[in-house]
Amino acid sequence: MNASRYGGYEAVPELPELYDQIPSYQARRDAEFYVDLCREARGEVLELGCGTGRVLISAAEAGCTMTGLDQSRFMLERCRRKVRSLAPEVKNRVTLVEADMTNFTLDRS
Repeated sequence: MNASRYGGYEAVPELPELYDQIPSYQARRDAEFYVDLCREARGEVLELGCGTGRVLISAAEAGCTMTGLDQSRFMLERCRRKVRSLAPEVKNRVTLVEADMTNFTLDRS
């Protein structure tokens, strides 16, 4: 594992697949809670640390416009692969950004 400011999280190519296979992550029941919050926002939602898209994709499928931000290009690539398999109208509601959540800019606010 490469040393980094974040303990290597963003530098381990195998982590996204492992993350998606961990039973405790798969069994989480919080996605519905966050999807409800996204619906209540009634506008574009920014998910910091979107990872492989567990919440982001559910929210986009529920009709929310989502921007997912993560510092790991590997996590985002796994998320992109999942997004590519979605219906076109869902894909169009998703934007993914590789950046550090403590220091980033978007072309909108």
